[in-house]
Amino acid sequence: LSMKLIHQNNAGLANARNTGIQHATAPYIALLDADDIWLNGKLEQQLEVFNTSLEPRLGVVYTGYELINENSLLISNDKGIIKPQARGDVRSKLLTGNFISGSGSSVLIKAEVFKEVGLFDESLRASEDWDMWLRIAQQFYFDFVDLPLVQIRVHQSNMQKDFSRMLASELAMLNKFAQQGKHNYFLLLKIQTILFKKNMSAQEITGFDVSEPWVRKQLTGYRHFIWQSLLYTPNAIWG
Repeated sequence: LSMKLIHQNNAGLANARNTGIQHATAPYIALLDADDIWLNGKLEQQLEVFNTSLEPRLGVVYTGYELINENSLLISNDKGIIKPQARGDVRSKLLTGNFISGSGSSVLIKAEVFKEVGLFDESLRASEDWDMWLRIAQQFYFDFVDLPLVQIRVHQSNMQKDFSRMLASELAMLNKFAQQGKHNYFLLLKIQTILFKKNMSAQEITGFDVSEPWVRKQLTGYRHFIWQSLLYTPNAIWG
């Protein structure tokens, strides 16, 4: 197995992935985040899906995954094993959230996909994966191996930090939709609900002060209008 090690200054997750993609020469690209683990047979089973598929637009094959703790032990609750959810045209499903993986470690992607959709958005400090899957889904199909072939590490000591980061990243995604002239009401409702349950104001989210005017308007004083969100219709994601 020939390997090439690339050293660079820390410029964020998206930048590191983009550097790897730009140096890659193989027809497929797989991602593995720092402390995640691939289980035996992962790549072989994903390649088998690609090789036997009759769908010419298949661009991504992902897998199920397991959540492990700092000691590499499986988290023993109902959320410990995450099964794949959707295949084929997953555009509508992805609008409701990033169901592909808890990280980018479960995917195998045709290298030609990045030539069509571009690289990871380095302006996003989180949700880079979700943004990429959305862009890929506009042009390519997804499939999966229905087995947990990746272990994703959860650090309990970072849960609050991860929550704040998650909320900021979802706000960034809501802004990116708005910049494209699209209003993702499912994501808006999710953020409003989190703020309501946590008794937080939108101003506490990192990045709110530079958000798009539509986003700031929807999240400012939302408690007065939360009853309207309860009338939300799942099919009416865009406005």
